[in-house]
Amino acid sequence: MDIGTTGCKSIAFSNQGEQLARSYRNYEIISKYVGYAELNTFEIWDKVLETIRDVASKTSHDSIQALSVSSLGEAMVLVSKDHKILGNSILGFDYRGGEFIELIQGTYSPSEIFRITGNLPGTFYSLPKIAWIKKYQTDLYLHTEYFLTWADFVCYMLGGKPVTNYSLAGRTLLFDIHNCTWSEEMLQILGLDKQKFAPPQPSGTFLGFVKADLAKELHLGENVAIVSGGHDQCCAALGSGIKSGSKAAMYGMGTFICVVTVFSQLPNISFMYANKLHIEHHVVPGSFISFIYNQSGGALVKWFKQTFLSTDQQTCENHQNTYNKMFDEIPNNLSDILVIPRFGATGPPDFLTGSHGCISGLSLSHTRGDILHATLEGISFYVRDCFEKLEGPFSDVNFLVATGGGSISNKWLQITADVLGKTMVRNKVTEASSMGAAIIAGKGSNVFASFDETIDFMVHKELTITPDLSKKEYYAKKFERYKIKITLSDH
Repeated sequence: MDIGTTGCKSIAFSNQGEQLARSYRNYEIISKYVGYAELNTFEIWDKVLETIRDVASKTSHDSIQALSVSSLGEAMVLVSKDHKILGNSILGFDYRGGEFIELIQGTYSPSEIFRITGNLPGTFYSLPKIAWIKKYQTDLYLHTEYFLTWADFVCYMLGGKPVTNYSLAGRTLLFDIHNCTWSEEMLQILGLDKQKFAPPQPSGTFLGFVKADLAKELHLGENVAIVSGGHDQCCAALGSGIKSGSKAAMYGMGTFICVVTVFSQLPNISFMYANKLHIEHHVVPGSFISFIYNQSGGALVKWFKQTFLSTDQQTCENHQNTYNKMFDEIPNNLSDILVIPRFGATGPPDFLTGSHGCISGLSLSHTRGDILHATLEGISFYVRDCFEKLEGPFSDVNFLVATGGGSISNKWLQITADVLGKTMVRNKVTEASSMGAAIIAGKGSNVFASFDETIDFMVHKELTITPDLSKKEYYAKKFERYKIKITLSDH
C-alpha cells in the first residue's frame, strides 16, 4: 500500500515483481482556515480498506501472503486506546507550530538539533504540530493513546502491534538517529509524553497478522503477515532497485522532482549539516538516505497543461494520452528559452520559499512545444545546479532510476539525461513506492532472505537512455546562463 497526500493505492505483486492488481482512491486536502492543511483520517482509512478489498478480490485465486505500507512523512494520526481515530491528520506544510520551533531554538542551536535528529529545525515536522495540539486542543492530546505515522497507523489498525518505523520517526524531529530512540531532549523541551509515541522499530519488522474478522471483510486469506513499512521516498528508492553504496540514485518524477541517494553507513554529520542535507534511516536496516527536491516538477508540467492546452484537450478521455500528445509537440531543435523552475518551494541546499519562477527569451516564432521543452530543461538545470553545489553524495552518481508519472515519457527522460549528463533508467514497474513496500513485505515475511535478493527477484529494468553527447556543449553554455539568471534573481 502507498498512502499519499492526495490519494492512496494498493497494488498486489507476484514474487517475481509482476503487477497483478491495482486499486486507487483520491481525496482532498482540507483547509478550514488560511494556512491550515489537514487530511480526513476517517475518509482515508475507509478508502484504504476499499483498495485492499478491491485488490484482494482480484487476486483471490492466488491469495495475498503479506503486506506493508509506504506513506507520506510528517503527518501523524491520533488514535485512542481502543483503536478509535480521534481527528484529522495535520500535514507538514500546515503553518501551525512556528512558535514551538522558536522555543526549541531558544534552548538548542540548529547544529545541536541536527546532531540529534538529522534535521534542521522547521515547522514542517511532526513535533511542532503535536505541541500545537497539546496547547490548543488539550483534551484531544490527553485522549490520544498514540501519535502514529500513516504507514504505522495502517499496520496498527489492520492488527499489527504499535510501532514507529525508523524512517518515518526521522520525519518527526523527535527521533535520535544515533540511538534509534525517541529523543529525551526534544520531548522534554516541550513537555511531550514519551508513552504517546509507539516504540521505534526498523522497517521490515514482523508486526503480526491481519485480524481475522477484518481479513474476512476484506476478502483476504488467513494469516496475512503485517510488516512494518516506511517513508515513501525510502520505499521508492528500494522499489527502484537502489542498493546501499551503489553509484545510483532514484529520480522521482511525480508532483515533486525528488532525487534520493542511499548511504551504506551514517554519513558525515558535519558535511551534511554544512550542506543542509537531512539524514534519514533507510527502510533497509543499517543504511541511510538523503534527498533534494523541487515542488516545480510534475506540478509545473501540470500547470503547463492547464495553461496552454484547450479545455477539450485537457478533458481528453484518456488522461495519459493527453500528456503523450503534449510531449509529442516538443521539437527536435533547441531554443534560447530559459525557464527558472522556482514556482514552488525547494529543498536543500537553498530551501527557497514563495514563487520566484521565470520564463525568459520568448519570441513570436516560439511554439508551446518550445516552451514545454525549455520547462523540462529548467527542471533538470535545477537538479544539475544542486549536484554541482553539493558534490559528494549526488555528483558521484553515475545513473538515475526514474520513477513516477513523468518517467513514462521517453522525451522527458532524454532531456534529463542530456542536461545532467547522466544515464537514465526506467524499470518495468514505475510505481516505486508500492514496489518498495512489497519488497519490505516479502523480506519481512521471510519469502526472501535479504533485501538485495528481493530486489534481484522483483525489480526489472525496462529502458536505458544515455546522454546525447552532441548536445553536451550546448547545455554547458545554457547552464551557465541559467546560473547567471538565478544569481540575479537572488539579488
